[in-house]
Order: sequence, then C-alpha cells, then structure tokens
Amino acid sequence: MDFNNFTGVFGVYEGTDPIEEGSAGLADRNFSVLNDPAFSYQTASGTKGFTAAVILSLISKGQMSLDDSAKDILKRAKMPQRYGTLRWLEDSVTVRSLLQHVSGVPDYFDEEFVEDFYQALRGDANYHYDRPERFFPLMEAAWKETKVPYASRGSFKYSNGGFVILAALAETVTGKRFPEVLSESVFEPFGMQKSGLFRLDGPAPGGVVRATSYQADGRSNIYAVPVIGGGDGGAYTNPRDMAFFWRALDPQLHPESPFSSLIEEAWSIHEKGEDGFYGLGFWISEKNPRVVFLEGFDPGVQFFSYYNRDTKRSFTVCLNDEKMNCDEVFRKYFSLVEQ
Repeated sequence: MDFNNFTGVFGVYEGTDPIEEGSAGLADRNFSVLNDPAFSYQTASGTKGFTAAVILSLISKGQMSLDDSAKDILKRAKMPQRYGTLRWLEDSVTVRSLLQHVSGVPDYFDEEFVEDFYQALRGDANYHYDRPERFFPLMEAAWKETKVPYASRGSFKYSNGGFVILAALAETVTGKRFPEVLSESVFEPFGMQKSGLFRLDGPAPGGVVRATSYQADGRSNIYAVPVIGGGDGGAYTNPRDMAFFWRALDPQLHPESPFSSLIEEAWSIHEKGEDGFYGLGFWISEKNPRVVFLEGFDPGVQFFSYYNRDTKRSFTVCLNDEKMNCDEVFRKYFSLVEQ
C-alpha cells in the first residue's frame, strides 16, 4: 500500500467478509519479508479483551462468578504455594473489580511510577516471566512501596497486574496453563487460526508466520516484553482473526447462548477511563457507544481493533515499527466502521 508513515497490516470486515485489506513495510528486516495480513502480529494490551472473553466463558460454565473473591479462588489451587502468601491481595478484590480496573490491586507495571518494561522487572530478565505467578512478587513489592495501598479502589485505574491475576484465576479453575486455556476457550472455537500466545524464543505453530516488531532504535522488541504473553498482553493475531473474534462474541448474533448475556454486560458502560468508556475488559467509544474496541501499545507495537455492533463491521490495525504511526490508515478507513 502507498503509505509514507505506516508499517504493518490492517483490515476492514463486514462480519467475516473483507471490505478492505492492506499492508506496508517489512515483517522481517533481516530477510526483507514484506508484511502480510495473513501473518500474526503482537497485540500488547489488546490481549485484555481475549482474557476477558476467557473469564466470561468460564463464568458461563459455572467455574467462577463475577463477584467471587480472587483470593478465595487462588487459595483453592492444587498447589497454593505457587502463589505465595498472597498477603498483598485483599479479600475484597473480586473478578468483576479486576475486569473493570477498579480493584485498586497493586500493579507491577504502574506507568505513574515506571517508564518501561525493563524498569518494571526491577533488573530481572524477561525470560523469567512466563507464568502469572512470576509477576506476583513484583506486585507484592509494589504493595509494600505504596504509601496508601488500594487507594484507587472503587475508581478506574488501568491495571496490568489485575489481568495477570485473572490469568491465574483461569489457570486455577481449569488446571491448565493460560495459553492453553485461551486457545481452548477463545481462539479455537472462534476460528482464530493465526492467534495465540507464542514464546518469543521458540518456534510458532505450523501455519503461523509471526511478524517481528521493531523499536525506535531499530532493534526488535524480544527483550522489551515478556518472553510469552499472558493475561495482560502479548498475544498474536491478525485482522481476519479479529473479525472472527468480534462475530463470535456479538450477543445479537448468539441470543441463545448463556455467554451472550455476559458479553452484553461486558460491552455496557461501567466506568470512564482515559481512552473512553469501559465495560468489563473492553473499551467503548464515547462518540458512538455502539462501537466497542481494544487497543494496545508496547515497544514496537500498536494495535487497534474496533467493532460496530449495528453494522457488524470491524476495523483492525497492527503496526510493527515504533518509528511509524497509524494516522494514514485511520484517516482513510476508520469512517467505514465508526458510523
């Protein structure tokens, strides 16, 4: 595509039928591989929508409820010692409060106090952070350092740590690792064939080609994010898979499903955040509350995915070069889904 300042892929879909697709720039600079909408791209915090879908699916199956205490669930783990004492996690923190970002739970990556992932890890290597409980000591340290722990409880305060806890809850009630739970609960049943939580230091599954993400200094981001994504970020996907994701979730298209009433609640306004209204794991447009969306930002990554509940159109953008931006793509195509 003829873009001057965009490197990545995008797609506009009506249902799962493509209206516009495109790409620009390189997926791999070493081998001069061009970006391709069929490749898989990092989503950063866009992953939180996938995590929310997992949790709501488990709730629909009776494995937990929105008002369960997160601490009570973790204490039921077969090996509770893996989570430590959990003294930093208050009993009042519920599944609902975590999904809404109102729990006040200490965040290992609170951007008011740390600037990047290197600083958040306090000097440790990123390859150690491959399971939810690996982040718990960081959250306990944040709890100890906070002058007034849980000061933001009841108010919207975006928390990566809260979604790490949600991944741990999913592991506890299923007895499986979160990447497996996510695949079995969302990616596989929704038909998202190129999506998953893939280790940066290992091969991708057959049929999946991952684009590399490049930071502003030209280096890849393999040391700037966890070695594998989790509840708060890092999954891979592409525009086509996101069209399948939105269609599978839409409660109007699946009124008979017990899952649909939970999605309806998740797509309803509960809080006001810095980037719009917020439901349960999903952003909601202030300009048009019938548009729900996910977004994510990591070193070398920008991810946006919007869904219009009335027109059934989705618009997804995956950028993989930090020196670039998505402005040209938004100016040209966002109107197709916004109204």
